[in-house]
Amino acid sequence: MARPVDPVKRQAIMHAAKKMIERDGYQSAKIAEIAAEAGVAAGTVYLYFDSKEAIAAALASDFFEQAGGLTTKYVPLLMEPNGIENYIDAVVAFATTEKCILAQIRPSNPTMADDDYSKQKRRELQGQMSTILKRLMDEGVIERYDPIGLSSIIFGIMHSIVMGSVVFEDFPLTVYKETAAMVLRKALHPAAK
Repeated sequence: MARPVDPVKRQAIMHAAKKMIERDGYQSAKIAEIAAEAGVAAGTVYLYFDSKEAIAAALASDFFEQAGGLTTKYVPLLMEPNGIENYIDAVVAFATTEKCILAQIRPSNPTMADDDYSKQKRRELQGQMSTILKRLMDEGVIERYDPIGLSSIIFGIMHSIVMGSVVFEDFPLTVYKETAAMVLRKALHPAAK
């Protein structure tokens, strides 16, 4: 009879993989080291994941699930007082906890996150935001634009903030946040009819 999957062990393996990726980079991370860090035998890792790539896919899935949660929670509230700032703060806080993964997606490693799975997940996340934005447009809460184009622009702004202030740490978050909030607030505010 097969052993039941232990979600605590699976999470420990994923946590260890993140730690190894942060320390050594994705290419250098080894299953044996991930297993040792997780406190399990190397063979145990294979009960949960077929390969290092499968672990990376699980980490990506978890990342996109959390990003989707932020979208669902904060995008509907963009036009509330401090709604844009709250969204930026939440994205930055999330990015800070995921910095080791995000750092692997730097321009120096263009193939990371360029796989079909990651592309599909990004499209799903964009679709999720587009749906919320379209609803806000239909309700007259925000100015009417193409919802897919608008979601791409908002994601682009968030990406710039995350890469500049969290990953590369080469531009002050306060400047990004203030400027992005001002631009988005002006662009999203419904025109007087």
